Amino acid sequence: MISIFAKHTYYLDDLDNPGKLFLRRLTSRVRGEEIANYLGAKLNPPSGYENDVCIYVKFGRFDRVKDGDYVDLLDDLYAIEQLKTRPKVKAIAMSTPHLEYVRGILKNNITYIPHHHVNFERVRRRRKRIINCGYVGSASGYDIQLNRKIGRRLAELGLNFMPLFHYATREDIINFYKKIDLQIIGSFKLLNIPYYHQTKIVNAMSFGIPTIASQRLGYRDVEGFYIPVNNMDELVEAAKMLKDPAQYNLWPEKIIAESEKYHIGEIAKLYKQLV
Repeated sequence: MISIFAKHTYYLDDLDNPGKLFLRRLTSRVRGEEIANYLGAKLNPPSGYENDVCIYVKFGRFDRVKDGDYVDLLDDLYAIEQLKTRPKVKAIAMSTPHLEYVRGILKNNITYIPHHHVNFERVRRRRKRIINCGYVGSASGYDIQLNRKIGRRLAELGLNFMPLFHYATREDIINFYKKIDLQIIGSFKLLNIPYYHQTKIVNAMSFGIPTIASQRLGYRDVEGFYIPVNNMDELVEAAKMLKDPAQYNLWPEKIIAESEKYHIGEIAKLYKQLV
């Protein structure tokens, strides 16, 4: 049996948009609640887990973690420091660059389990027009300003740009992807951070939606399945190219097929191998 321990998600008010909420600890829902529900595993059991395979999702404190348990690291650098003194605790990495990074500094047993994508039901993009671009992410000041700039540049091509910052459920994200034709990830900073991962791209892939994005180290697992760009001008040129249906239609079938690796049914098999 598997027991998963994950801190609860919570919401913060958006002070700039009264009535709007930010979801926090999204990985607790994805790597905790969703995986536990799919596997029929225990989630945050108060007792009765002593003989289970125990996974702690991004837990900063190790007081409950026993030798042989798993810590799902994600971007928790503090947990990595603690693992240096607990070599018998096992760890989970979320991308191959992350796996290589962690293996380079730890002696612990490390397992690779990527995020599953949001599209459990295998919904497909059904739109015939190529006009709406989007991005799902946090509403940091940097993201807001950057996406305003992207929106202005894409508007010159006759494309709409709709970032999604406020969402509460998986269905909110699915409904957003139903509305867009291109995903745009336009940040050109922190490109070589090993604990970024490819999930935003894989989410769009599962709907048959191409992504234009900066070349981050964490996106290496999906090379060839998104359009890499190095600056804003290249981003705009790539969007202009994909307005051509002949160019656009080269992508959906290929990326949908690749996204099946990240369906929750496939990722669940990796968790079952831990037992």
